[in-house]
Amino acid sequence: MKKFNTILIVTIALLMVPGFLWSAAQAETAKKAEVVELTVWFGRQNFIPDDGFDAFHAKYPNIKVKADVIPLEQALTEGAKAISAGVGPDIVQTDSRRLPPFVEAGLVQPMDKYIEMWKSEDPANYNALSSSAWEHASHNGKLYGVSIFAGPFNNAYRIDWLDKLGLSVPQTWEEVLAVARATRDAGLGYGFVVRGPNSTPWFFAHYMAMGGKFVDNIIQLDSPAGIYALTFYQTLVKEKLVSEGVLSWGSDDMRAAFITGRAMMAPIGTNIFPNIQKEMAYGEKWGATPMLPREGYEKDYTYASLGWPMIVTSSCEHPYEASLVLRYLAENDNAKSVARRYQPTTVTSVWSDPEYLAEQPWASDFEDALNNMTRTPATVFITQVDNIVLDALGEVMENVYANPAEVAKRYQKQLDALGK
Repeated sequence: MKKFNTILIVTIALLMVPGFLWSAAQAETAKKAEVVELTVWFGRQNFIPDDGFDAFHAKYPNIKVKADVIPLEQALTEGAKAISAGVGPDIVQTDSRRLPPFVEAGLVQPMDKYIEMWKSEDPANYNALSSSAWEHASHNGKLYGVSIFAGPFNNAYRIDWLDKLGLSVPQTWEEVLAVARATRDAGLGYGFVVRGPNSTPWFFAHYMAMGGKFVDNIIQLDSPAGIYALTFYQTLVKEKLVSEGVLSWGSDDMRAAFITGRAMMAPIGTNIFPNIQKEMAYGEKWGATPMLPREGYEKDYTYASLGWPMIVTSSCEHPYEASLVLRYLAENDNAKSVARRYQPTTVTSVWSDPEYLAEQPWASDFEDALNNMTRTPATVFITQVDNIVLDALGEVMENVYANPAEVAKRYQKQLDALGK
């Protein structure tokens, strides 16, 4: 009887195994079929690829992506409020200079694990990204997403005006001033246009190209490069190489002066090149080079770049699925669709894409430079740093007789006091 009971129990157990296996398979199928909804905040409408996630939804029918546009300038404040209220996005786009505040506020989550999965599961897609893609999305050694777009400011110039004056393309900032003075004296227009003391990225790009360094990610205004940069901006105003109304100029004023034929040179981002191309042909009437070095300080030169990383928020409950969205955005055709009309991409396969090169003839001229960009240092005190630097810049541009070295020393004390 005992033997019979044992056989009966074993038989029943064996009969139950398929049921258990079916239940496990059913559970796994149900898990795969579970609809995952992800909300992505883009910083500009222009950053959304032309495909609009159609191919992504076809490949992953159980993942539904909702794309919204929250301006880059509002991403941090709006993101903090939304995440605190439990209605935050899963992925948010910011500029890389504001990544530290996102991290320190606990608004984002590390994605290193999922980036490694990306590397092993889709190596071609992963390997096409330049180092800038990761540099702009990292803080304190951890990755929070990927920056599919990153771009520098460059020195755009008029080829036809240089020819008229019998001058060569400037190679240093000293030569820029010489060309600007010749332009002014010939009555052709403004020599070198900049925006007023109301935004720091352009000034930071000049500072880094002029050999400027950072200590604990804080700009050193009282360094030789800092004093030189302040003096450079003051000289533009003092010698009337720029508009008399420069103090109130924004980026649109600066760009318009160059595009409409009122300026010899301007610091312009690569994203604006397509707009210039509509008005005059690259290589014929205008050209551009990366930011220039300061004479004698070429070894300290760095080509500054800004990045616009897509980072995964702390409220995202499906980080792996979010990483699939990042992969999709980094695909060649999706990145190219944005790069063709807007910002340069870190997807290196786009740089040699025939379609891309046909529309952006300057791309091949900048390929080496884009591979050697340096991220503009970021700090949790970015708002305070910006305000202090703009006050210093405004002082030397308003008062052309102010001593840049004294101004730099005074404002550096404020910068050094941050965090103490």
